[in-house]
Amino acid sequence: MASVVLAATCVAAQESAPPDDAQDAASSIKGADLDLVRSVRVVGDRVARIVQIDRTSTVIAVRADEPTRATASAQRAQRLLPNGRADARGRAWSDLGLGAGTEPRDLAAALARDLPGMTFDAVAARLLVDPQRLLPDSGHADPDVDATASVLLATGVTPDEAVAGHYMAHALLDGASLDGPVTTDALLAHSALAEGTANLAALVFLFGGLGLESEVVSGVLKPEDALEGRLVPEDMRSGSPVLRSLLEYVYLDGFAQCSALARKGGFGRLAQERRVRRSTRDVLHVDRAPAPVVDIPAPGLPPGLGLTVADQDSLGEQGIVTLVSLLTGKDNLGLIAGDGWAGDALWRFEGGDSGATIWVTRWLTEEDAKDFVYAIERCLLARFPTERPEDDDVRGGRVLRRPDRTYRIQKTGLEVVVAVLPPALDAKMNPIDKKKGPKPPAKSSKSLN
Repeated sequence: MASVVLAATCVAAQESAPPDDAQDAASSIKGADLDLVRSVRVVGDRVARIVQIDRTSTVIAVRADEPTRATASAQRAQRLLPNGRADARGRAWSDLGLGAGTEPRDLAAALARDLPGMTFDAVAARLLVDPQRLLPDSGHADPDVDATASVLLATGVTPDEAVAGHYMAHALLDGASLDGPVTTDALLAHSALAEGTANLAALVFLFGGLGLESEVVSGVLKPEDALEGRLVPEDMRSGSPVLRSLLEYVYLDGFAQCSALARKGGFGRLAQERRVRRSTRDVLHVDRAPAPVVDIPAPGLPPGLGLTVADQDSLGEQGIVTLVSLLTGKDNLGLIAGDGWAGDALWRFEGGDSGATIWVTRWLTEEDAKDFVYAIERCLLARFPTERPEDDDVRGGRVLRRPDRTYRIQKTGLEVVVAVLPPALDAKMNPIDKKKGPKPPAKSSKSLN
C-alpha cells in the first residue's frame, strides 16, 4: 500500500510546479540569485507533493561561501550543545572510553553541517548554497564525461537538486529546532528520524520518475550509495571511529528504520512515529512501542567536595552499543549490552582541578543488567589488558584501581552505576564503614574469558 501511495505522489511530483512568487519573496535580498531561488522553490514544491504536505516552503535560497556556511552551522551546533557543556561531556565520554574527548562537540558540529555544499539555516529560513552548486547550466555537458549530466539524463534530476530536496524535506517536516543543550540520546534519535526521512524524500525525488520508488522504500537504493555519497556527511568517512559510528547510526540506520516505517503507511505514518519516538531505543526497535520516560535522580555527593554538575547526558541504547562495540571489537556484544535499556543518565561533576563521572543505568530485567555489567567489564579489560576488575568485599560491587582513575561498577537490582573518579576523590565518596562490615559483592553473570 505504501508503494502505491509513494508512486502516486512521485507522479504528481514530476509534473510542472505551479507558478510561484519566489522572485517577489527574494526581491528584498541584496544580490539575490533569482534563478537559484526559483529552482529551489520548484524542488520544494515537488518534495512537498512527495511527503504529502499541502503547503509551500517559505525557505529562501541564497549563495553563500564556505566561511559563511560554516558560521551558520557553528551557531546551530552551539544551540544544540554549548562549548562548555560539550567539553565537560567529552571528559565524561573519555572516562568511559568513548573517544578522546572531542566527540560530543564533533557530533553536534557534523549534524549541524549535514550534507556538503549546502547549509540549512532553520532560524532564518534560508538555504545557504555554495556558489558552485545548483548552477543554471548544470547538467548540460556531455553525459559521457560529466557525471552530473549523466544523472540528469537518467533521472531528470541533477545531483545538486537531490541534495536540495533533502534540505527542503527538512524545512517542510522538521518543525521547531531542538532546544539545547540536548542529551546524546535525544540528539541521535531526533537526527536519525529527521535525516532518514529527508533522505527517503530525496531518493524518491531522484528516482521516482523512473518508477523506482518501491526500491527506495525497500532499502535497495541507499543514500550512501547514491550520487557519489552526496547524501551523507563527509565526517561519516573521515571522522574518528566514535564519530563515524554515531553518524552511521543517524544516516544509515535512520534511513533503514524510516524506510521500514514508510512501508507501513508512507510519509504520513513517518510523521506520526516521529512525534512519539524520542530515544535511540525507539528508533532501533520500530517494531516495539515507544519506551516510557524514566526519571533518574542525580546521585548524591558527600558535602565539601566542591563539585557541581558540569553536564548531564544520556547515551541511550545506541550510545551503549557504540561504546561496547568499538572497545571490544564485538558488534554482537554491543547489541546484547544495549538491548533491555530502560533509561540512563550520565553526570559529569567538576570543581577546581577535580572531576567525577557517574553513569546510572536502568534495565528491564535482571539478566539485562547482568549483561551490561559483563559488557562494561569487557570494555575495561580491552582498555587495560593487564588489569581486570575485582570484587570489593568492603564497599561492594566491582572495582579496578589505576594510578590516575578508579573504576567502579555497582549493580543493585535493575540499576547499574558506573563511576570513574581520581583515587583521592573515590576515597572521599566511598568511605569505609567498619561498623557495617563488608557488603556482599555483585558478581557478573559471565566470565571474562
